Amino acid sequence: MTSRDMFLSALRDAAQAAPTPAVLYDLAGIDTMVAELRRDLSELPDVLICFAVKANRCPDVLRHLASLGLGADVASPAELELAMAAGMKVVTATAPALSGSELADFHKRGVLLDVSSVSQLRVLLDEVGSGVRLGLRVRVPVSPADRKGKGIEWSRFGVDPADPELHELLRCHRVEVTRLHVHAGEVMTARRARRLVTALLACADQFPEVTTLNLGGGLAALYARPAEARQAWAEVAAVLAEHRGRRFRIVVEPGMLLTALAGYLVVSVRAVDRHPTGHQVATVDASGWNLLSWTSPRLVAQIPHRPDDPRTYTVAGASCYEEDYVARSIQAADLRVGDRLIFNAAGAYVTSMARSMHGLALPYEAALVQGSTTKC
Repeated sequence: MTSRDMFLSALRDAAQAAPTPAVLYDLAGIDTMVAELRRDLSELPDVLICFAVKANRCPDVLRHLASLGLGADVASPAELELAMAAGMKVVTATAPALSGSELADFHKRGVLLDVSSVSQLRVLLDEVGSGVRLGLRVRVPVSPADRKGKGIEWSRFGVDPADPELHELLRCHRVEVTRLHVHAGEVMTARRARRLVTALLACADQFPEVTTLNLGGGLAALYARPAEARQAWAEVAAVLAEHRGRRFRIVVEPGMLLTALAGYLVVSVRAVDRHPTGHQVATVDASGWNLLSWTSPRLVAQIPHRPDDPRTYTVAGASCYEEDYVARSIQAADLRVGDRLIFNAAGAYVTSMARSMHGLALPYEAALVQGSTTKC
């Protein structure tokens, strides 16, 4: 039996025992992805990986990432509490709508806060006073992969590093800018990575105290082509090497990249009926509309396994919304009410950004460790 066969056997056992719907997290799969990212980043002299907590808030997953030495990137007080409870030692933050008291609390607790606008900077300074050290999120064009039109679209997040109002505010309040941060959609290509770090270095020329450059996240699509990902980090290393005289710590904030493929959605079949068009529709106890806005899962296992020839099924969700589907087309063997289906790619932006149509409960979440599960 191969290691893959052993894993699928353990996954089936855990899926059979769990209440449904459930999301089971393969911690060993997370280990593999973290190790791959670290290998690729090894050309950079000083790197910090901070997991984007918005992608997955399961406490067991966060504790596991903390045990691997990862920090956290948070965007709300709730995410901060989870990161702190998980033991993530370094916490970065940027969010556009934090209140004055929330900004002050982040600052007091040692969070590495990168302010997102001049207005937010004013609010922070009103709360904590002058003479602070902080980071700036810099406005950059949105990734071409995330644009709706063909022209350049600027991110709605971040400051203009050349803004006279910004520099006057920093000067008057004796603010020391030590970090610069960008994030504007999927990185996608080595060329995009090179442009981002080049832009940050150009900005750093205006802020002599900067020691950290944060490249943000958006790495999942890049890693769909591992060779392109390795080339991207080689390009970043080359640009940094050309920028002589200053050394910078590089921060990256992956989310989906580290956990998406480590999560498995387990559902129970509640109905199987023939559609007037002739195909079979299996309705399950989870809502694709509620859970799967940012992912398209693929069927990896059926419980129980049947030796019958596979048929094509549409897997419909649990809500009354006509367009609620978990999967438009799967191949399964003689599906019956009570069967269970296991789908992959459910480890990021599933429970963490779920809708609440009908008040349907979030899936049960558990970490899968050596064949056994622990509830998140």
